[in-house]
Amino acid sequence: MGEKWLYFCNILCSRWVNAVSGNLRDVKSVLVVKWDEIGDMAAAVHVFGLLKGAYPGAKITVLCKPFVSTLIAGDPSVDEVITDVDSWVGRYDVVVELRGTWKTFWKSLRLRTMPKARVDRGWVRFLQRGKQPHEVVTNYRVIAPLLGVGGSLVSVSASTSARSVMDQADLIKRALYPTAEDKELAASWMELAGKQPYAILHTGARSELRRWPAERYAALSRWLLSEKNLLSIWVGTADEEALIDEAFVLGAAGKKWIAPEGSSLLAFYAFIGGSALYVGNESGPLQLADIAAVPLVAIYGPGVPIVFYPMSARSRVLHEVLDCNPCGQVVCIRPSDRCIDRIGLASVQLAVGEVLG
Repeated sequence: MGEKWLYFCNILCSRWVNAVSGNLRDVKSVLVVKWDEIGDMAAAVHVFGLLKGAYPGAKITVLCKPFVSTLIAGDPSVDEVITDVDSWVGRYDVVVELRGTWKTFWKSLRLRTMPKARVDRGWVRFLQRGKQPHEVVTNYRVIAPLLGVGGSLVSVSASTSARSVMDQADLIKRALYPTAEDKELAASWMELAGKQPYAILHTGARSELRRWPAERYAALSRWLLSEKNLLSIWVGTADEEALIDEAFVLGAAGKKWIAPEGSSLLAFYAFIGGSALYVGNESGPLQLADIAAVPLVAIYGPGVPIVFYPMSARSRVLHEVLDCNPCGQVVCIRPSDRCIDRIGLASVQLAVGEVLG
């Protein structure tokens, strides 16, 4: 069954749970379900602090995918991280379904795991239909009914939620918390650049249609070295190494860095934070660069406008939005005129100059 059906069933589940109880008094435990990717989690980290602020005595538990768990391991507002749905064995007072599965849906309906109160992404997506805002705003809207006073769920509309988020900087402030060990590991990776300032280039993306051409990245790296005195460090996972190697075959300048297996995402975040510039496609690492507030140039292909754009004032977005956008990002209906290919090297160079000042 598709995502829309899951949203619909979650709406019904939350309505039923809240009709039976809907009690927010004496909240001692909150479970946040965020079974999602790196970039999606990065767009949700502000939620934990807001929940801890609303329920300071409550234990905040986050259920997420194993490889994403290291991203929030140091968050002072998160008391526990679990990475297996089967680890959800007891009742939480409140369940926040930021992104779940059918398995997490059924957990909320079972007697032993049914919460006192529940909010979910499905209702917010219904309110926002046709007007999807930034993902940070969506995540805030999901928890907004829990942030009221009086010990009961409050209603929330799309318009008032958007205004309350965008007018209050503390609500949209996202932070990550690398440990001393993470920072030490990142410092060892920085030695790859020697004493030279470095730019991080990330050529990977989940869909091939999101990837800016390798030859343009290669040309950009040479320009960064000659005109900006920035050594390009090409980052990626083992699965993305072939993309980096392709760029070097095409004459790329710089050095290659492949994430060690099992390394902390917070160490990678600290590594990004030490850079003088980040240039990359729409992906999880781009969201980390946005939180780190490094000078950032984001290159977008067929993705939905605004939803995952960087929020930092030190960022620029390059996005050619065609009439076929958004698409399924599998097969391009205009392969000789792809949106990602419309972004020229000169446009990226201009954006780099703007963010570097």
